[in-house]
Amino acid sequence: TQDNYKLPGDYYYVDFNGDGKINQDDQAPMGYSNIPQNTYNATIGVNYKGWGAFVQFYGVNNVTRNAILGSFAKQADNVYDIGTWWAEDHENAEMTTPRFNTNAANRYGTQFDYDGSYLRLKNAEISYTFNSLNVGRYKFTNVKIYLNGNNLWVYTKMPDDRESNLGGLGQNGNYPTVKRFTLGLRFTL
Repeated sequence: TQDNYKLPGDYYYVDFNGDGKINQDDQAPMGYSNIPQNTYNATIGVNYKGWGAFVQFYGVNNVTRNAILGSFAKQADNVYDIGTWWAEDHENAEMTTPRFNTNAANRYGTQFDYDGSYLRLKNAEISYTFNSLNVGRYKFTNVKIYLNGNNLWVYTKMPDDRESNLGGLGQNGNYPTVKRFTLGLRFTL
């Protein structure tokens, strides 16, 4: 039985359906689904005497994400800072006993469930536009030089900055969100 694998510091599991066994029939809903109930977006911009700027915020809420960060499972060669580990002298820790290459009870419970809500500065741009510009024999009716960035800041309770959609490998297959900067020139002859 699974009790043979239990060690001090493991989770206690609840026999939710009361049949005397802890198994998949004892799973119960916790938190929200992994699909956000709400998404929101706000874009604010200004233009004044050729100067322009805008910011776009994007966010989601009422979502629970499961991000298993098993530092010691399956001989992983990375270690995440996911909180304090249980020990006899530290019983109110955030994480259960760490294990290396074992199945433990092969259950994480809600250990890796996170509030997946976030607010992200999705886009920001600053620019200057020349309405008429002569460069040598070329006459430009409009020249805009700009610097913009994507995914510049995020507020979340997740352990890292993952996109909210699921990756090809499941919930652990998500790639961290990449920051991107662009310096550009847009012109009209």
